[in-house]
Amino acid sequence: MVENNVAEWAEAIASLPDKEFFRIMRLYLGEIKTPYNKQRLTQQLAAFIKQAQNLENLLKLLDSFDIQVLTAISLISNASQENITDFFKNKYSLGEIYSQIMNLKERLLIYSRKDPYSGREILFLNPLISQEINNYLDVKELFPIENIKEVSTEDSFIISPNFIAAFISYIKIHKISCKADGKLKKNDINKLEELFPGRIECLQLLLTAFINLSILIDDNSSLKFDDNKLLNFAKLPLAQQFAFLCAASVSRFSRDGLKKEAQLLLDCLNSIPQTGYTSQTLLWLAFLAGSYSQDGNAQIRQSRFSQLLQSARAQESNTDADLLDRMIDSAVTFGLLQKIGINNEDKEIYICGQINQFAQEMPQAKVLNIDSTFTVTLMPGLSLLNQLAFTDFMNLKKFGIVTEYEISKKSVSYAFDRGLTPEDIFATVNKFSYYEIPQNLKINIQEWYKAYSSAVIYSGYILKVSDNNIQIAENNPNIKKYLKEKLAEGIYLLNLPPQSNINIFKQESGLEFLGNIKTYSESESSLPFPKLSENSHLKLLNEASEKDYKKIDINQAQDLLKELKTELSTMELDQHKKESLEYRIKNRMILSTEQLKIASIRSEILEAEGMDFNGKIHLIETAIKEEDLLEIQLADAKGNYVSLVGHALSLTKQIADGLMRFQIEPSGFIDSIIVSQISHVKRLRY
Repeated sequence: MVENNVAEWAEAIASLPDKEFFRIMRLYLGEIKTPYNKQRLTQQLAAFIKQAQNLENLLKLLDSFDIQVLTAISLISNASQENITDFFKNKYSLGEIYSQIMNLKERLLIYSRKDPYSGREILFLNPLISQEINNYLDVKELFPIENIKEVSTEDSFIISPNFIAAFISYIKIHKISCKADGKLKKNDINKLEELFPGRIECLQLLLTAFINLSILIDDNSSLKFDDNKLLNFAKLPLAQQFAFLCAASVSRFSRDGLKKEAQLLLDCLNSIPQTGYTSQTLLWLAFLAGSYSQDGNAQIRQSRFSQLLQSARAQESNTDADLLDRMIDSAVTFGLLQKIGINNEDKEIYICGQINQFAQEMPQAKVLNIDSTFTVTLMPGLSLLNQLAFTDFMNLKKFGIVTEYEISKKSVSYAFDRGLTPEDIFATVNKFSYYEIPQNLKINIQEWYKAYSSAVIYSGYILKVSDNNIQIAENNPNIKKYLKEKLAEGIYLLNLPPQSNINIFKQESGLEFLGNIKTYSESESSLPFPKLSENSHLKLLNEASEKDYKKIDINQAQDLLKELKTELSTMELDQHKKESLEYRIKNRMILSTEQLKIASIRSEILEAEGMDFNGKIHLIETAIKEEDLLEIQLADAKGNYVSLVGHALSLTKQIADGLMRFQIEPSGFIDSIIVSQISHVKRLRY
């Protein structure tokens, strides 16, 4: 496998554009004489890297930034310049990452190869020295063990089955609608603030998640629950419920996409150590989980179709950094991530919320108590599935450690609308209550039911049979089980939803004279939720963190750089050549004094400042010709300096100025920029 990788490296080097290929060769091997052979030159370059002193110095010159980027490349499956940039987006600028990747290429620590199936440039460690490099790749550079300077005293709220059930009860009894953008309306916000003090943000996310999961659906300008979907959701293990809610709170996904994002969250939560991580480290953790694939590089002896499919899946695994940001924020709001303090850099540290505290359900727990005012107090201890029955006939009064409901005429009317009887309500209450339901409440519920039943509007299938078939219909068990209510002599309401398959009833009843009725196929909303692995974690990360790594020695690097600068100062060179070699030393591309002596120097300007108008023009023209990236700095409308990376598409020279059409990375947005307004320009070579 290593031999194959070395061959790929050699092919990648030999396949570089001629200008880039010879620039690399001159940098390390000196002036190239003709005739030349690219394969032989590549072999000489490999020998140069493997030479003991050169390899030792190459490793000496590694710094913390190198280690971080190299570690990310080694951990992220199918790492590309784009997703490495996304990975570090909140720590380093686009220009810094682009420059660093190019620098690592020039120093021969990494190389890139185009995936023949996805067309992306994938980054790899140089296989000639990958084992030596791996000795320095400390995963703790990206995922450090945190020290808490100050312990947090903030509220450790976490969503719970009781919290979710309480919100479901509010929606069922009071109805709810939202604005066109999905936000809660002011009236509901005011009511919910009284019921759930300080939890509006969490409720908004929960509402969004219900809508995106199709648990809540639009019904004549208000929202109602899809009962099948809600039931399927409540049957899930608790950790999976939380994961789906968190993922769905930030976006609407396909079924596969939802599974991927929810699994990503569980992987991350299970991978957080007890010492916790900062939000930046959590973002890196989520990005790694989203882009890692167990078989991402397993493309040996596969069919072309399999390779195409695998490449497509790997490309789909790239996770949007902004999406990860939002999902981490949602996890914090839901309490799945909880702040435990701040570190020495005053950054907040988070650990996984105590999800398991709700996992041990007590199915026969007596958690209900009803007082004389029909106020119901509900203690924790029941799953969401068991609490769904309460949400049909209880009206929420206030959520807290102990949730308060009330049983009122309005709340039981909702239950009657759903086909529940007083006996159904009594049975549910008695199952989870210490005491018998108060007699006066029983009487009230029965009276409310009597008033409710005095006038009824039915919707559904109606069965009408002739007088001589009444006894058959009422006594035949295959028909009787479908009879919900007798409306009149020989007329019955069937307990079949309007869109159910009436043919099943026809076949079981034996009433062959019934005509066919068109039916609707089962909607996707009734499909079960995809299964997740709750005990999964990033094994790759855990294994890497257990290894012993060599530490970089800053002093050794400084001593070597000082030695190289001293040697350069003794050499009789013109100012331009000295500046070029100083630039190479500064960027750690010179490994020995011998390399200085054989250095082949070409006139090349890579940076220009604001007053150097001709230098900027020259750099822009060269970048257009070579199709190189540029990093430019200029002031925005507020006078703040911003850095942009992109491609110069064209340059129009004007009197004492110039106008550049500039395509900004990674958005692709094209802007026109006046050259004189650019304070600094730097050419980023491939």
